[in-house]
Amino acid sequence: MIRSLKVGLKIELTNRKNLFLLLIVALITVGMMFYIKSQSAGNQIVERTGDFYSAQAALTKFQVVDASDDGDGSDLYKNLNKQKIAVALQIAALKMKKDDIYYKTSIEIAELRAKAFDLEDYDKVASLMPSRIKNTLNHMYFTHLLESKQAIAPNPLELFPFLLFFFSIVGAGWYVFISFYTSSILLDDFEHSSLIKGYPIRFDQYILTKCVTHFLYIVAFIVVVFACAMPLLFLNGAGDANYPIAVYVGEPSIYSTIHYVAISIGYMIVIAVFAMLLSIILNVLLKNMYLTLFVQSILFFLPEVFSSMISFMPYNPFNFLNFNKILSGYPLELATPVDITMTMGLIILLVCIVLMLLVIKTFFSTGKIARA
Repeated sequence: MIRSLKVGLKIELTNRKNLFLLLIVALITVGMMFYIKSQSAGNQIVERTGDFYSAQAALTKFQVVDASDDGDGSDLYKNLNKQKIAVALQIAALKMKKDDIYYKTSIEIAELRAKAFDLEDYDKVASLMPSRIKNTLNHMYFTHLLESKQAIAPNPLELFPFLLFFFSIVGAGWYVFISFYTSSILLDDFEHSSLIKGYPIRFDQYILTKCVTHFLYIVAFIVVVFACAMPLLFLNGAGDANYPIAVYVGEPSIYSTIHYVAISIGYMIVIAVFAMLLSIILNVLLKNMYLTLFVQSILFFLPEVFSSMISFMPYNPFNFLNFNKILSGYPLELATPVDITMTMGLIILLVCIVLMLLVIKTFFSTGKIARA
């Protein structure tokens, strides 16, 4: 096996596609740093200003009336007006660097929004307000910050905050990226079978070696992210590896930054194995890179575009490939809410991996994957 692995590595190291994709990952990582800088991502004042305009827009849905407690405005109108005032206080607290006032005001806003969900005519402003689960996560997040007396969100260009930012959005594209990388994993072998006959290893060992070498490159993609992020450690510092983030894992919970990054990497590796095995099966059946990539993309984007499919088929493995959405509680925001979690997704993906391995073994036994 070691001998076959050495042969496979020599072959893959000469593949320009692999080196090109490593460069792409590096450019995406560095580009995200420039995006954070140019778009003021993570700037609390900018984000709260957006909340202020949303509250103001929500108020325009109603006729201007007296919003005082004894006024003739509706309960929802009064609630929204209180939210607008509280958001303005949030912005003032941020500018004066009064963390405790900011946290208390944020908790107050979350409580006001929790009451607003059940008020008459809320559907008029629902699109401008956070969902129930997001509001619950916000309440838990700011309560945790207040109780632990932690500082307001750190500089996103410090090492750990940047890694949190990166891995909190990477889920949307990771499966597609790996699908592209592995979409032709066996096609060269089908097209150049005469070369394969000359390799000094059994064909099944060769296929296993290809999977291992591709997996090593997948790990290398993740390593490149950390390598490109390391300069931030010397430029801006490490940041707080224990800074909290609110996630949904069957119930609202608080994870530390390092915990979130670790489970994201673990989940990305499982997704990568799932995508690679699916590519092998589709290569055998379709014998075309573009058809393989098309089928993989369609299976992924259907639940993304038609969200009702998630409620209709909650255990579809492709529902779990954008893991950031699962951790944010997105399925609970659907018209027909469904309670699916990352743990459930991990179990389903692992079962699918085992089933695909059995299918590939069957291909070997029936001669569908063999030296031509």
